[in-house]
Amino acid sequence: MRTNASIYAQEPVITPERKVWRAVLGLAYEDAELGLFRDGTEPEERVRARAFLRADSVHDVEWLRAACQCAEIPFDRVVKWARKRYPHPDLI
Repeated sequence: MRTNASIYAQEPVITPERKVWRAVLGLAYEDAELGLFRDGTEPEERVRARAFLRADSVHDVEWLRAACQCAEIPFDRVVKWARKRYPHPDLI
């Protein structure tokens, strides 16, 4: 008799706490995607969110690593993605 292996695979449990931390990362992404003001300047929320997701400072690394750990999202993937999507202004 053949059995379906997926029946026995344990699915990840998305706890309410994990949902909250994923929402935190989602809000950081939303802030990072904010547009420019009409005068061409960047909203402060956008600047801070992009720096956070790129892990620009030691403080950002610590907080992002903790948020990713609680959300069970790979920290290194978030940083790699953010650095590609939002290059640091000094490196452009």
